[in-house]
Amino acid sequence: MRTTLGRPFWTLWSSYATSNLGDGLNLVAFPLLALALTDGATGVAIISAFRYLPFLVIGLPAGVILDRFGRRRVIIIAQAVRALALLIPVIVVATGWSPLALLALSGFVVGSSEVFTDGGIPALVRNVVADEHLELANARLGATEMTANAIVGPPIGAALFVVDPTAPFLASLALYGASASLLVPLGRVIARGARHHDDGDEEVDFSLAELTAGLRYVLGHPVVRPLAFAVALFSFVGTATETVLVILVVDELELSSFAFGLVATASAVTAVAMSFVVTRVIGRWGHAASMRFAVVTYALASILFGVAPGFGLLIVASAVEGVSMPAWNVVSSTVRQRLVPDRVFGRMMTAYLFVAWSMQPVGALVAGLVADRWGADRVFYAAAVIVGSLLVVARPLFRRITAAMADPTTVPG
Repeated sequence: MRTTLGRPFWTLWSSYATSNLGDGLNLVAFPLLALALTDGATGVAIISAFRYLPFLVIGLPAGVILDRFGRRRVIIIAQAVRALALLIPVIVVATGWSPLALLALSGFVVGSSEVFTDGGIPALVRNVVADEHLELANARLGATEMTANAIVGPPIGAALFVVDPTAPFLASLALYGASASLLVPLGRVIARGARHHDDGDEEVDFSLAELTAGLRYVLGHPVVRPLAFAVALFSFVGTATETVLVILVVDELELSSFAFGLVATASAVTAVAMSFVVTRVIGRWGHAASMRFAVVTYALASILFGVAPGFGLLIVASAVEGVSMPAWNVVSSTVRQRLVPDRVFGRMMTAYLFVAWSMQPVGALVAGLVADRWGADRVFYAAAVIVGSLLVVARPLFRRITAAMADPTTVPG
């Protein structure tokens, strides 16, 4: 481990790794259970849509809570809540009672908790890591997310599901609890590193002005606004392809559930490898060129998924997709962390996710309808065209990022 990042970062990293391993286990368990109960793409799409719906429903008030209460404390509570939510699919399987609404409810609660963790953790990273090490910290977190969430988690989750459909959900529950406990001793360290006292309580104002402060900040920022819209497009496409991947692999190509887990894992393998060189790529090419590279490789991967006749090319497509992830994600995270002041960071993050991930439920539902009518491969062809369009429509964004990273003080905060 790199000593430049420090012990507090690695403690935060341990919590992040444990949480993402839990995510990886139920990443395949939810769609496999939905497919077993509904035997169709529409049911899988509904579960996926409810998982991402909370970013629209509670995203803005969540930002107020993150900025007004201790972010570490809020994340701990959120982890505990989503652990409890995983009891729902366990009960569904154990009792044999299988209404789709119960699984949708579980997905919604898990997604609601994720709003707080995804909105709060980037702020905690800034509290424990020096500014000059942000790219390295974000790259390490990205590698960890890919390893736990997509390399280790999915095949284990799929294997556990075959043995006992409740097993991956129970394991995820335990891992979320462990993740929350790892954050407990970080309180004093985070408070010392915070630009405001992170664990101090303040009166929470849920007025319209306060609720929309983060959204107004995002929509008024010359870099964060177009970045959020670009990620919204990525989110629409990513959720759409993620939703129908199980249909493509298990139903259309008639591969096993374990093969589905391996295909989902391949992208993470190359993403992890890429994450260890991405800081050099950014240093050599620059932030904007690295994002263009991400766009090209993602579009290529989508085409390969669409034409894949079997397992071999699916693995290649997934591996190519993984190359694109760190280049975009590390730049995107670092840009926000460098340009946005702490006083509004929580509200900015949840408002950013509100905009950026607003298309996820739509992507899931549209993908399910398209796959049912024309086949899952059409979803991947459309994804290639949509993502590829960023090379043209996002050119002003790339220019602004180049200027902002050269001199962040030129961008109003």
